[in-house]
Amino acid sequence: MTGILTDRGKAEREAKVKEVVGRLAHEVPELSDLDGATLEKIARLSMIDEVKGKLRKAADRERIDYQAERERFIARASRTGSERTRKLYASALSRLEAWCTAQRLSPLELTPALADDWIEGEKAQGRAPATVSLAVSGASAFWTWMERRHPECHNPFRGTRARPPRKATRKLAVPSDVEIRILEAEATPRLRAAIVMMAQADLRVGALPSLSITGSKWTATTKGKDQGGTAPPEVRLAIERAGLSLRSPFEGWTAGSIAKAFEYQARKLVAEGRIRERYSVHDLRHAFAVRVYGATHDVYQVEKALGHANVAVTETYLRSLGLETA
Repeated sequence: MTGILTDRGKAEREAKVKEVVGRLAHEVPELSDLDGATLEKIARLSMIDEVKGKLRKAADRERIDYQAERERFIARASRTGSERTRKLYASALSRLEAWCTAQRLSPLELTPALADDWIEGEKAQGRAPATVSLAVSGASAFWTWMERRHPECHNPFRGTRARPPRKATRKLAVPSDVEIRILEAEATPRLRAAIVMMAQADLRVGALPSLSITGSKWTATTKGKDQGGTAPPEVRLAIERAGLSLRSPFEGWTAGSIAKAFEYQARKLVAEGRIRERYSVHDLRHAFAVRVYGATHDVYQVEKALGHANVAVTETYLRSLGLETA
């Protein structure tokens, strides 16, 4: 029996050599003039290199503590303050790990083809397209994290065509930097200060009435949550030029009043042909997102800057702004 198996193994190796010889002759025409024996030597060397490459990849995977990296990634999601984000990532990875276990694979062995197979399996279970898409976003986020920490890792979900088709999203309005400058220049001093704060620090209009600046730091409350950050120099300058108190520049001015004043100004400038659209205060947030993504090309930086619940929300948001993420 051993002899039969040995003969079978030899036959399979020789068949593989012939396959590689044929591929080399086809893909590298310069080799077609070589004699058969030389081509076979090159084919065997190519096969050895291929095996070495696989062994190197396996050794690299062995050095990665997948469970520790998973825990670090989930902990990072928790630090954003969103329990929903943490649960999304944990659920996506748990489902992917269960599938890998069934296939007798390590998650670190995933290839683009295997990633597509997992996605197709998720769809075959009758899960809603939105649910599958969120799971893919969560898994993809983890592999992007791994790429940064381990150069030998590559995100197998990047560019996948297996993800359920996304619903068409309405392209959101984005004022240009020039248009924002025009809106600022034509506004009253107090409104100008509000526009600068929203455009430069990405503060929602609802937070302006509670805004307070001390030194280089600002604090405010929006959607029931306390927020804070570094006040850009332009913000302090605009507030000081308006003769407002840094401690409470917009006290007594409601978010609704600020929004209406801004929209009135935008309508006037559209009528004069000086800006393209009747922008709202929220469109300043769109411009901020475009600016951050343009500077970093990093979805996670945008997610953090905008305070989104998870990266899937940010990806949809950026697509609505006409930006395609990797």
